[in-house]
Amino acid sequence: MHKFLLFLGLLLNFQISAQFENKQLDKIDILRYDFAIRINDTTDVIQGKTLITLKRKKPVDKLILNFKNQDNSGYGMRVLSITDNHGLNLKFNHLNDSLTIFFPKKLSENSLQIQITYQGKPADGLYIRRNKYGKRTFFGDNWPNRAQYWLPVIDHPSDKAVVSWTITAPKHYEVVASGRLVKKLNRPENFVYKYQTQVPIPTKVMVFAAADFSIKNFETLKLHQACVLVSSWIYADSPEAGFDDYKFSITALQLYDSLIGPYVYQKLANVQSNTRFGGMENAGNIFYDENTVDGTKSAENLVVHEVAHQWFGNTVTEKNWRDIWLSEGFATYLTDLYIKERYGEQKFKERMRMERQKVIRYNMSQRRPVVYDESENLFRLLNPNSYEKGAWVLYMLHQKIGDEKFIELLRQFYQDYRLKNASTEDFIAMAEKISGENLKTFFEQWLYRSGVPVLDIYSKIDKRKSLLRILINQKNGVYRLKLPVRIKWAGGQTDFVLKIDKENHTKLLHLPKNFDAQTYKLIIDPDVQVLFKTTHN
Repeated sequence: MHKFLLFLGLLLNFQISAQFENKQLDKIDILRYDFAIRINDTTDVIQGKTLITLKRKKPVDKLILNFKNQDNSGYGMRVLSITDNHGLNLKFNHLNDSLTIFFPKKLSENSLQIQITYQGKPADGLYIRRNKYGKRTFFGDNWPNRAQYWLPVIDHPSDKAVVSWTITAPKHYEVVASGRLVKKLNRPENFVYKYQTQVPIPTKVMVFAAADFSIKNFETLKLHQACVLVSSWIYADSPEAGFDDYKFSITALQLYDSLIGPYVYQKLANVQSNTRFGGMENAGNIFYDENTVDGTKSAENLVVHEVAHQWFGNTVTEKNWRDIWLSEGFATYLTDLYIKERYGEQKFKERMRMERQKVIRYNMSQRRPVVYDESENLFRLLNPNSYEKGAWVLYMLHQKIGDEKFIELLRQFYQDYRLKNASTEDFIAMAEKISGENLKTFFEQWLYRSGVPVLDIYSKIDKRKSLLRILINQKNGVYRLKLPVRIKWAGGQTDFVLKIDKENHTKLLHLPKNFDAQTYKLIIDPDVQVLFKTTHN
């Protein structure tokens, strides 16, 4: 019962935060967060100090932040003081998990700084627990909007900011965080780590971690004339061969930097972690489930997927949660392209076939489109529609507009929205511009419509007229499709494309003289090019 109530509370919090953020973001832009966090080994209470640099885009007399207040169980944060850049104490309310900060009445500046001092025990967002070897660890885990459990922020992907971390930790910890390590200070009982990003990132991927890590620096890659240090951070008790479980990140970085555009972060740390997800694409320091480190290099696809997110999800970020396929679908398809580049066409087709089956299974029970306004539970957005169906939309678009224009689209979309936010409609507009085609029907049926095409396909031979009659019946509404078909028999085969744009179709195929009716097979979509479900004989 307690778990259920906690889950219900999470749903309500997600809904509340999603409602207020969109109203505030046109008035206030947070430019920078400077987080200072002190951790210890005697309690799960953290001491925090956050300096926020913001800009008022419109006249506004207050700032509302997502920030979990302390509850009766002892979890949550208690604000100790709030001051402005002149040292003036500011009035505030911290109720219902919102921190409202009132600006001075005579405030004239549009740009200002606010410092918030607080302490508390996080119920979520920052995981403080023991790893598989029984050692204490700290891991930020903010997706989708759980940064607010331990950081005072506007916890929404469309408000990106530069971030710095100052982490004070007992000396037996190694600390990794968003950005580049710029300073490590030796204090009598602690080390103080200072990390700094150069570019803005969304709150969902700004984190730190502290654990008993062993560290291996692989190499410094030269990517688009920038030097990027790639490293592996694993538990000190993990097998040494486990360092190389994350080495696939080097190949993925090189491929995507060449294919899409410049990698914008100063490093890529691959981190064994103790969090909720199998992998989390935190900007410049990816966290992977602790069981991915075993020395067998079995996590290649996961590593590649999270690296792909550094481009789409982190650098180009969805404008709102409904647009999450611009993150997950893109990372999934970029992983597919990696498989094609590294292992060839056959492995790529096998992967697309597997992803198609996942979409079909999901859509048999769920009636949601890819672009979907989920207001109750953002975790529901992590489903085969956002991942595999999103990837299939990109794959079919790739085929529709051709390789040259599709790569141009990826690069231009990345260039125009780099370090910004994009909506589905932004991507569609660019796809139409670059392709020179009207893609309204294509995107409407694949992104804004639930389900997949369901086709009943039957064939019948008319020996008297030497014809093969193919009957197609659409069972899930009318889709416009170009469906490749292969007729194969002992001694020959023929390929053609069925153009489908109505509920019932009949296709007549004149049979060659060497056609063998006893051995023929009707093969639908032999090269795995279309997303659909079918029955046929």
